[in-house]
Amino acid sequence: MSWQAVVVKPLVFVRSGSSAELTCTYNTHASEGFTLEWRYAAPGTPAVQAQRVLYYNGRLYWVNSWEGRMALVQNPPVLGVASIRITSAEISDAGLYICEVTNPNDWSSSGHGLINLTVLVPPSVPVCQLQGNTYMRNDVTLSCHSSQGLPTPIYSWHRQQNTVPLPPDSFVEDQHTGSLMLHNLSDAFAGTYTCKASNELGQAACSITLRVTYGGTGAVIGGVLMGIFLVLLLTGVTVTYVTWNRKKHVQNTYANELRCVFKRLCTRCDV
Repeated sequence: MSWQAVVVKPLVFVRSGSSAELTCTYNTHASEGFTLEWRYAAPGTPAVQAQRVLYYNGRLYWVNSWEGRMALVQNPPVLGVASIRITSAEISDAGLYICEVTNPNDWSSSGHGLINLTVLVPPSVPVCQLQGNTYMRNDVTLSCHSSQGLPTPIYSWHRQQNTVPLPPDSFVEDQHTGSLMLHNLSDAFAGTYTCKASNELGQAACSITLRVTYGGTGAVIGGVLMGIFLVLLLTGVTVTYVTWNRKKHVQNTYANELRCVFKRLCTRCDV
């Protein structure tokens, strides 16, 4: 038989939440033994592993929960139209659909057509994150990512209004990955940064506040200075103690000698 016995629209794009019609027509008159079968394979699943969605052989049989969300455009499908309609497309509906028609009194075998359904989704609310330590003269990276979005979202970063623009060589923005690298931080970098994820269906945003601190190298220098101060303080205390101890010893010795001399003058000194 000719593969044109079954005609489909191979590529279908639909926005999430809208109805999607998967067109399938056939060039024969339904007779005894006529059957229609629709199968579905999730993205990445081979066509040979597609699972049955519905089956018609004079009676209509639905599989699992498809009946509540899908309907035949023509019911019964015996007048050349085997199309189906998804009432409210979801992300999980995306994938490969196979329409297969069998009419043994007219064809020597069955005819089938393949349809790829793509469900378009606006970007989900992205997540903004900061990587690195926000110390003076450090480099940090702001990241932004939406878990959902088709077509793939484009990301753009903006600072809060009424702020001085950053020098062009102080940052690198990647609109595909959503990263914003900031180089050699200073007080001028402080503020709120907003990331916007957008595609043809909509946009969503998140914000993050950057505070630049005097840590890092400054903290190390401060720690070294504090250590030197403590060493000097300890040295001073030690010297003071030794000097005081020696002075006291001299004073005690001198007092003992005076007492001895006084005793000799009075009587005698046994020392």
